[in-house]
Amino acid sequence: MSARNLAFDLGFLRVTRLPVPVIAVGNLTAGGTGKTPLVEWIVRRLLERGRMVGVVSRGYGRRSSGVVIVSDGARVLADAGQGGDEPVQIARKFPAARVVVGERRVEAAEVAVKSLKADVLVLDDAFQHRYLHRDLNILVLDAEKDLWKEPALPAGLRRESLRGLGRADVLAFSGLPPGKNLLNLQLPPRWTSGPVIGYRYVPGGFRRAEEGEPRTPAAMTGKRVFVFSAIGRHDRFVGSLSAQGLSVCGEIGFRDHHWFAPGDGELILRRFRESHAEILVTTEKDAVRMAADRDLRENFLRPFPVWVAGLEVDLADGEATLLALIDRALRTPG
Repeated sequence: MSARNLAFDLGFLRVTRLPVPVIAVGNLTAGGTGKTPLVEWIVRRLLERGRMVGVVSRGYGRRSSGVVIVSDGARVLADAGQGGDEPVQIARKFPAARVVVGERRVEAAEVAVKSLKADVLVLDDAFQHRYLHRDLNILVLDAEKDLWKEPALPAGLRRESLRGLGRADVLAFSGLPPGKNLLNLQLPPRWTSGPVIGYRYVPGGFRRAEEGEPRTPAAMTGKRVFVFSAIGRHDRFVGSLSAQGLSVCGEIGFRDHHWFAPGDGELILRRFRESHAEILVTTEKDAVRMAADRDLRENFLRPFPVWVAGLEVDLADGEATLLALIDRALRTPG
């Protein structure tokens, strides 16, 4: 990775510039650091500004290859198997967004701009993907993890040298605990001199996995729930539900991006019954992934009380800073 970064720095590897502003969100480690909620926050703000937003990612975990249009800005055209769980989640949440996935993200980005007429791009999980020039490079770090003690892959989860911090225009600490002082998370100037922001996760409401009327977090207070998920920080998800006043009677976590099989549904139901909970609760991207399997959709999501917990970002420290950086990026395409 160090040799690859040097090749980019020296110009031996080519960087493509597109005729639209490009905002990238990524991290320095493998696994969940809370990138997608921040991507969604940025997409929402861009749509509110009247922009035609394109979201581009590799589509991790999908069962297809090549460039796939997940959404053309009017219709969702792919399920999680074709487009990946997080891209489909974004496409369903923001119907006006153009969402494209592809291993070669330059090709996916060109489709979003040339074919779907996107006038700004948001790259998800793209900090190490340097083939596309970006006008704003956001690096997400987990506020509850000590990056300095994290070994590099494959011994640990760190993807590259800490020198990579210097490529970030802004550091965004995710999952900022209540009362945590952001000043304590500032990194030494030798690594980065850019601004630092922090955000927390706040409940975004609940809904039945198969449609149904949404409910506010207050309406779910006191409910006895069994929690399951396949995300990077299952423990944080469980803790957030408890903090909202739900009574967690049992829980089970799978590896991140796990593709659920009918046997997993049977295991979850068995543990659910043993826990004497009233309902099952999972995440948005897990529900999207399960819905792509017809057996799980028909025999698990529809007949049983599976609820999806929404999650939103509260930019506790630095909302004005990030909005100013986004506005500056929109003025300087390419």
